[in-house]
Amino acid sequence: MAQTGIAAQSGSLIGGHVALVACTIFYLAWWLIFFNPRAPKATGVLYGIGVGCIVVAAVVGIAGVVLAVRGIGGLAPSMTRGVPVLAIAAGGVLAYIALVFVTTRFFHRPVTTELILFTAWLTLELAVLDALYGAGALGALEAALLAVLVAVVMVGCLVCYIFYFNLAPFPSFIAGTIPLAAVGVTAAILATAIALA
Repeated sequence: MAQTGIAAQSGSLIGGHVALVACTIFYLAWWLIFFNPRAPKATGVLYGIGVGCIVVAAVVGIAGVVLAVRGIGGLAPSMTRGVPVLAIAAGGVLAYIALVFVTTRFFHRPVTTELILFTAWLTLELAVLDALYGAGALGALEAALLAVLVAVVMVGCLVCYIFYFNLAPFPSFIAGTIPLAAVGVTAAILATAIALA
């Protein structure tokens, strides 16, 4: 693929990550409005704002994923190295199944939507980094460092996820806030890294 083609796909990936940053901001706003145990219960206009925040979060989150997947698909034909995207997707499915087993069996943690969101996010980001590396837009060191960052954030998200129900109300609220903020910051870092590549 010509360098201009790689730049175009990188633009899609940057846009996808900017949308994911926006998603986490609106998701955090919804979380703060409805789940902060130290704040009064949301009613009236505030309730409407909270509902609006989660709707916007869902819309921009889906848009971010679509843009990222479009960028990955656009880079795939020019990949000369790396892991096939389908292998990463299969790994994500297997990782989710393994995490459901481990978190329920050993930590007695009920399965909630967050686990699939974390695992899907990890899978998406690894596929993005693999596609950029495979197409020559990222070097091996840069791709590896960013993959380590994504993995560390995923581990942090899992720790918060596992202990969420075992904490007092406010620490539990904080444990729900940390993954959202961490994913948003990571998406911003990735958007910047892709733009500078």
